[in-house]
Amino acid sequence: MDRWIADTQPTERFPIYTRGNADEVGPDPFTPLNWSLPWEQGVVPGTAWGWIHMGTFKEGEFLWTQPETYGSWGGYFYNQVSVGRIFGHRMPGLTADAIDVSFFGQNPAVPKYVEDPRDNDEECSAALGATFAGILGNSQQPMLDEFLAEVRDWVATRPNLSEVSDAELVEYGRAMAKRQNRTWDVYAQVVVGATVGPAIVQGVADAVGKPELGITIFAALGEVASAGVPERIWALSRTVNASTELVAAFDQGVDGLRDRLAALPAAAEFNAAFSALLTEFGHRGVNEWELSADTWLINPTLAYDMIDRVRRQDDSMAPSLRSAEAMANRIAAEAELTALVAGDEATAGMLAAGINSGQASYRMREAGKNAAVKLFHEPKLAFRELGRRMHERGAIADPMDIFMLLDSELDGFLADQSGWAATLSQRSVDFATLKDLDPPYVVMHGQPIPPISEWPKKGEAGGAAEAVGTELKGVAGSPGSVTARTRIITDLSHADELEPGEILVCTTTDPSWVPLFMIASAVICEIGAPGSHAVIVSREIGVPCVVSLMGASHKLPTGTLVELDGATGIVKVVESA
Repeated sequence: MDRWIADTQPTERFPIYTRGNADEVGPDPFTPLNWSLPWEQGVVPGTAWGWIHMGTFKEGEFLWTQPETYGSWGGYFYNQVSVGRIFGHRMPGLTADAIDVSFFGQNPAVPKYVEDPRDNDEECSAALGATFAGILGNSQQPMLDEFLAEVRDWVATRPNLSEVSDAELVEYGRAMAKRQNRTWDVYAQVVVGATVGPAIVQGVADAVGKPELGITIFAALGEVASAGVPERIWALSRTVNASTELVAAFDQGVDGLRDRLAALPAAAEFNAAFSALLTEFGHRGVNEWELSADTWLINPTLAYDMIDRVRRQDDSMAPSLRSAEAMANRIAAEAELTALVAGDEATAGMLAAGINSGQASYRMREAGKNAAVKLFHEPKLAFRELGRRMHERGAIADPMDIFMLLDSELDGFLADQSGWAATLSQRSVDFATLKDLDPPYVVMHGQPIPPISEWPKKGEAGGAAEAVGTELKGVAGSPGSVTARTRIITDLSHADELEPGEILVCTTTDPSWVPLFMIASAVICEIGAPGSHAVIVSREIGVPCVVSLMGASHKLPTGTLVELDGATGIVKVVESA
């Protein structure tokens, strides 16, 4: 297999794509239905509209006939480098290089920015300046509030999916998937907006020789949508530990646990709290931007498993305790930096505006993502039901084979399912092979993409462990200093190997990794940027974090003793494994 059926093509105008900060969106390959429906028809154009509405681009600068804001090769998701760099070039006071660090982390494999005459546009620069001035006054909050209300209304329209016709299932799934257009119009604006305040604060912190304060000021903000999960999981784990009957039920394993708990009178309080968790966060899960992926509502075992891991932790690891310390440090950092510029009225005013905007924007960013994922859950439910029906009728060999269809094939499949079973089964086999491959880090227009058959398997690239005394520099994510041994976790099937107090080293994270944050003393991610999931959650629960440390899984093998400083992004090897 040299090409995948859902591969895209880079364009001449926006030629560079990267896996940098992309694993958080698509840590596993996207299925054909996922890329061809919610992504190509929703997320991709929605993001373009977000850039346009901010003033970065004019409508005619995008082709619209093919994806340009994101790409997909071999089923793997790629971020658009060129678009972000043009934004940095056009934005007054910003640069393309600054965008590379903020959005994609640091990786020498990505070619340096080369200015294109088309990148210059005074009208767009003026529009961006006005937009960002408004962001400092929290101008995006009304837009986000309106969107959050829309999502609540859209989700409330869900019919009884078990009773509607096949055609109605597809109609509902398509409609909700395409609403990612509106979603990512708003979400993309909020994500970019969340860089404004922190950039100002970091600039002031750097200028006074206290760069670490720029990170600390945005720790433990409270009311961050994605960070509400750790506290809920922790509380449920403590409920389990307080009951010998619940402990006995969990000790039997998570398989069949729901039925055992339903029949257990002593579990009434736990069951009510667990049901409330699914009501509020049931749309969360693994690989959240993939239609075929499980959610906690679809597969509650995922949530039970999180609680099972966390219940084994000592009470001293409570997120509230670690967050309280981080919050105290945040308040002190804010006071210190404010005092350092007190004699400069202009700088002090800009700092105050940056702190206020940045803290509000981080909350908005995560609230927007939570709503976007909640809406993404709707087509997941619809197509799961369609797959179940088609499997029961013998039209497909496996219910999950429904996701091997392209959107353009759905109508023909509904009209006549004969002959599809073998085709979709083979696609599933081919798709499974993609999961084991390591895709190219960079894809560029005008440069041949290696055939999939030549992609190395994950982990084959390898590399030597770093020598004692070596300092590795990543991107500072969440403040705090830790000296501890590393534990490489490549996927959640090995999560039980992480011991309390070890430093979690991984490729990337999504909400299903949150319990490990409550176990680890710190987190290192190979992929990431200052606004990535690992950073935001780490800051909220007081866990030091360094991201964009490429090759960490082989440079810092399990058992390596390291000193980690989350405020500087420096990890020093103290003792070899």
